[in-house]
Amino acid sequence: MKFVHGVTAGLAAVAVVSCSASSVYRGGDIPNGENLGGGGGFISGAGGGTGGGAGCLNTAQCVPGFTCDNGTCVPPEQESNRGLGDAPPVATPRYVYALNPTAASVARIDPTSLQIEAVPVGPRPVGLAALPAEDAAVVLSLDDGSLSVLDSSTLPTKVTRVALQRQYAKLSVSPDGKFAVAWPDPSSAPASGAEGIFALVDLSKVRSNTAGAVQERAGGYRITNIIFRTQAGVSTALHVFAKSTVSTFDLTTGAALPARLALPASMSADVSSREVVASADGRIIMLRSTVAPELASFDGTRIDTVPLPEIATDLDLIADGTAAVAALRSSSSVAYIEVPADLISPAGIDTIVLDGGVVGQIALPPEVPGSGMFALVYSTVTDAESFARIELPSGVVTHYALEKKVDEIALSPDGRSALIIHKANPATTATDPYEAAVDKDQGFSVFDVGSGFWQLQRTGTTKPTRFAFSPAGGFVGVALRDDALKRFSLMAVNLTSLVSTTLPLASTPLFMGTVPQASGVTPHRVFVSQDHPAGRISVIQLDTGQVRTATGFTLNGEID
Repeated sequence: MKFVHGVTAGLAAVAVVSCSASSVYRGGDIPNGENLGGGGGFISGAGGGTGGGAGCLNTAQCVPGFTCDNGTCVPPEQESNRGLGDAPPVATPRYVYALNPTAASVARIDPTSLQIEAVPVGPRPVGLAALPAEDAAVVLSLDDGSLSVLDSSTLPTKVTRVALQRQYAKLSVSPDGKFAVAWPDPSSAPASGAEGIFALVDLSKVRSNTAGAVQERAGGYRITNIIFRTQAGVSTALHVFAKSTVSTFDLTTGAALPARLALPASMSADVSSREVVASADGRIIMLRSTVAPELASFDGTRIDTVPLPEIATDLDLIADGTAAVAALRSSSSVAYIEVPADLISPAGIDTIVLDGGVVGQIALPPEVPGSGMFALVYSTVTDAESFARIELPSGVVTHYALEKKVDEIALSPDGRSALIIHKANPATTATDPYEAAVDKDQGFSVFDVGSGFWQLQRTGTTKPTRFAFSPAGGFVGVALRDDALKRFSLMAVNLTSLVSTTLPLASTPLFMGTVPQASGVTPHRVFVSQDHPAGRISVIQLDTGQVRTATGFTLNGEID
């Protein structure tokens, strides 16, 4: 069934009355899932390609990642995720764990009492991951090439440490918590020149002090992504994506040599900007090329290419793995790809035209909403102050006008609300002083999906840097910072009323996350780790505005 949609369900008016670890995993994107691709300005490329602002007749005349839009080479979309970062704190059912690299320790923090335990690990810890459904975590230390398992089921925390054969900078843990993979940073030269070597660690053997816990494996040249495949909740295979190959290791047999397949040439040409997306169970894996109008699909045994009308600027999987959505910026359209039907017969791919709307990035609900699937579509490289909603798979489009440029859109876990982070525009041409001031300010908007209402929150010179939705829904916290003026705060946003409340932070916010729900404790809690010589973290009640801060990860801890 091949058809093209061009339906517009109404243009939003301006103002309030107008009218995103997740089940989708991006394993090991370069770098850390943030700001993939290049920036603006003129860039010279191989083969005589031209960069931003240069004239073009087609995308082939632009450098990789740029697309030819209306005769101009337009830079890649800037994909951000302010909910992520380098080794942020992680939460387990009862605790929050935070790295303290300078002290070679991990702080175990009780978010209810704010009691802190400093847990020693190897020097310069660089990776931290929570083990599923238990109060335990895995820590990767760079300097001594070690991996530590922290078990806090009883206190004090039990630490089991195992030596790796070399230094690694990246850490991935299987969804069932049985395996860990320590692997080299794809943006840096590997230790000892060991290209493509990674450590597969059996965590059950580590915890029981059984021999043979660490096995080195060869994953190909320049590993970029680690994805586990699970069946019935058990990790059965490991897919290792390198520059030009994907290697599949059988975790049930422990075989040293994998099944290895070559990736399509278009997926190897621009490895620092290509995108690999996978369903939570690793059953569906797709790759986006930034140099050719095609995608690739990998089902664990074979690779197939999927042609597109043009180079896609973004690719996302629907949470249940039944479809993928690709942004086609040059034609202001979106490709809806049913899985696996359209992978087998690409002629069935539906193209949804936005009828004048901007396209570049796609935001999907983390879970499939009961009311039906949809996508929010926007661009980070145009001057458009708008976004669109597309009903899937019907293709009905609704446009929404905003008051500021868009930098990122994220949907709440329940899919009922969206947070829109805006860009400041100091070069605004607005002649109305008030409108000019709005353009120059930092800020964000909150959007109610059901009603189509949105509300702008101006934040002046303080820039939104991180955010976290309440695990129970209904609230989102947005951390703000202005380093020049030493202004730091958190906006607690009620997603029902769309009203924001400003709460103080003692120091520069670094990372945010959700605090697990506990019996007898209201659920709308988030944590904010902050820049402090001895470590600082705040636990914030978004519904009441209570801010409780613990300072001193390497000390006994002081509660403010």
